[in-house]
Order: sequence, then C-alpha cells, then structure tokens
Amino acid sequence: MALITYILIAIPVCLLAIILWLYFNYWKYKRKNHFILLILLFYPVLSYAQYMDKTQCKISFSSHANQAGKLEYTQDGIIYRFTPESNAWKITIKNNTNKNARINWEKGSFIINGKASGISLYPFTSDDPPTDVIKEKSEITRTVTASNLIKGKKVNKIYSKRNLKRNGRTSVNIALPIGIGNKPQFFHIFNFIVTAN
Repeated sequence: MALITYILIAIPVCLLAIILWLYFNYWKYKRKNHFILLILLFYPVLSYAQYMDKTQCKISFSSHANQAGKLEYTQDGIIYRFTPESNAWKITIKNNTNKNARINWEKGSFIINGKASGISLYPFTSDDPPTDVIKEKSEITRTVTASNLIKGKKVNKIYSKRNLKRNGRTSVNIALPIGIGNKPQFFHIFNFIVTAN
C-alpha cells in the first residue's frame, strides 16, 4: 500500500513540475494567454483532489494528502477510510498488520468547529461505544456521530449545506485511540475541512 501512496503523491508533483517547466520555458510559448491556459489544464487535478458527499459538499483532509474521490490514510499498516455524511460518518479501519489492533470508541473524540465531544455509534444506542478488536488482515466499519449532537431521539447535523454557504466552512476533527499488538493506545487525529460546492 505504501507504493500506491507514493504513486498518488508523485503524479501531481510531476504534473506540477511539467506545468512550471512549460511556463518558464517561455521562448517556446510566446503567447500572452499561456499562463491562463496552463492554470486551466492544472485545475482538474486540483478540483478532484477531495471527497464529495451526496449533498455536493466538499470534504478534504487538512493535514494529510488528499486523493481523488476518497478520504483514505495509511499509517503503521492500518488503513483508515472515511465516508462523511451530514449527520454521521462511516469509518472503516483495515488492519494489514500481523497483530491484532484495538480501538476504544469510548475514549475517541469528535470535534466540530472547536467544540469537543465524545463519539457515539449511529443509529444512537444508550450503550457505551465498545472497544473493537480488529484481527490481523481484517477490517471493521462503524458509523459514528458526535455525542453532543444527540438530543433525545433526534440527531442534529454535523454540517449542513445552508450553513456552509453562510459561514464558508466547517472544521471536523476525529481522534481515534488505536493500539496495535501489545503497544499502548495512541491517538490518531484526522483533521477535515468541509465546504459547499
């Protein structure tokens, strides 16, 4: 999986190098409009390097490299995949190591625009979130939301397109405590920016 990550990083870097080389090699391209043309050629690479949900809101990592059409990050042999929706996020954790991994949902955090909250499983149950064991070479999927958004039987939205158009963006941070094998649990923090299309 590390090779795929390097390839996905290398493609935009190579495209940027080619575009910069073409731009500064002005003796071949003496027209005045060539810079605008080069930006338009490079724009599709920039515009698709984020995830788009069902309501056409853009979600992207703010601290990790973004891949076209998906929110996925690999660290220490664990693949984290996020599928955001306005009221709950599906998180898939795939363990590619040869040791069991543990995730303690009860100690996890869901932070929306700086307001910290615990993590609750969705649809909401009154039980505490479990500690999941992800066996080697297997994966689990959980749908979660911020516990402070649960009001009785109703769950408020993490973000809405109307608020995004007014305020511009929503910051979402998810902290997941993961332990691999006999190692103590370590918090993996994922920072996201949500904007309207």
